[in-house]
Amino acid sequence: MKQIKIIDQDTSESFTFYDNANGTILRSFDGFEYPEVLASIEDVAGKGGAHYINSKFGRRRMSFQGDLVGDKFTQRRELLTVARQRGTMKLFEVTTYDDLLLRFEAEIIRLTMPYTHQIHSFLFELQSPDWRLFSQAEEEETVTVGGLDTITNNGTELTDVIFTITGPGTSINIENLSSGESFSIDDLIADDEVIIDTLNKTVTKNGDNSYSIFTGDFFGLQPGDNTIVFNVSGSTGATSLILTYRHAYNGI
Repeated sequence: MKQIKIIDQDTSESFTFYDNANGTILRSFDGFEYPEVLASIEDVAGKGGAHYINSKFGRRRMSFQGDLVGDKFTQRRELLTVARQRGTMKLFEVTTYDDLLLRFEAEIIRLTMPYTHQIHSFLFELQSPDWRLFSQAEEEETVTVGGLDTITNNGTELTDVIFTITGPGTSINIENLSSGESFSIDDLIADDEVIIDTLNKTVTKNGDNSYSIFTGDFFGLQPGDNTIVFNVSGSTGATSLILTYRHAYNGI
């Protein structure tokens, strides 16, 4: 990595490691290439071998190590302040050697940094509940009523979407032709705003929980191009659909 930044999401304090700059050195990285896989494989009585049932990506375990070589004691205490466990996951922002700007949330489950009067070497061990690494930049795309709009997920994994739909309109249906998934919502009057969060599977209308107006799939964007259709009757110039998302990767 060229850079790793740790952000405490409770206090907004941060600490940045560089690849041999600003008194920090990054040396090695593990777990960024592939997440943990949870496989269900059962032994079958009376038969050799075992039976494969299914598998999925689970949590991601990562580690990185390096040295503090600048104002070591000041850096050490600044780092320990940011790394302190607070019951909230840290936000990590990384710049890869090929200049991908990525982010993920993780808990610091172990920090090894022996106290010494010389170079302070450190080892971070992290655990993230989401196996994906996301783009730092958040994308926002507007889909035209009745049109076919191509929206691209530049990553290698399915990414979740926040759909923001503004009325008026009836017979409202949104479909991803690339995956065959779709959903519909009840009729909206002027100035109604519905927000559908496909990660958390929530539906709100004008700020209130409105799960009952939703029918269909909480779909996201597949890697590559996705053709999105926004069909609605009784629309006006105020009727709109906005997709908010980040590109998602399963490894670097």
